Amino acid sequence: MKLSLAIISSFIFIFLIGLSSASIEDLGTVKQGDCVTLQQSCANCTYNNITSVLYPDMTTALSSNIMTASGTQFTYNFCNTSSMSGSYIVNGFGDPDGAKSIWIYTFEVTPSGQSGSSNIVFFIFIIVLLYAITFIGFFGKNIPITILGGMAMIGLGVYMVNNGVIIYRDWMTNYLSYITIGLGATLSLWALIEMIQETF
Repeated sequence: MKLSLAIISSFIFIFLIGLSSASIEDLGTVKQGDCVTLQQSCANCTYNNITSVLYPDMTTALSSNIMTASGTQFTYNFCNTSSMSGSYIVNGFGDPDGAKSIWIYTFEVTPSGQSGSSNIVFFIFIIVLLYAITFIGFFGKNIPITILGGMAMIGLGVYMVNNGVIIYRDWMTNYLSYITIGLGATLSLWALIEMIQETF
């Protein structure tokens, strides 16, 4: 009973501190591997410091750094986004009106720099379309269409290796990328050999 009361009291305390001192903002979405400018606006602060930047798995990416002041804008250039995608949390504090105040930022890191999965249907349509064009050309013995479709599949596969599929980049998207590159290269090569044989 005492333990549960202590836990509930702790949650209420943390919640009240959050209401009184923290402002949660979303800095948007950044492409994995790119730098992001962490910022805090304050008209009457003498300083703003970052206490920590947390990776999506809650390990520390950065700790204890002073932000650069430029008028009322405080900034810090953070570049450790290459190791993992997901939601990063930036904790810091400043001194508006001379009182220490805590602030929190979040930003999202995705392989493509895009957020949400609203374009996933379009992306899947492109994949299916390129596969369909290439296979129709292959089974229909249309050599130019097979070569063009295969080359487009290679390009799509390389794009997916580098950027993933919208916000997803894992072993599944890599597997699909390598299959797409392999099929595109094989079918293009087959069509090219057929074209050479027909010419001679």
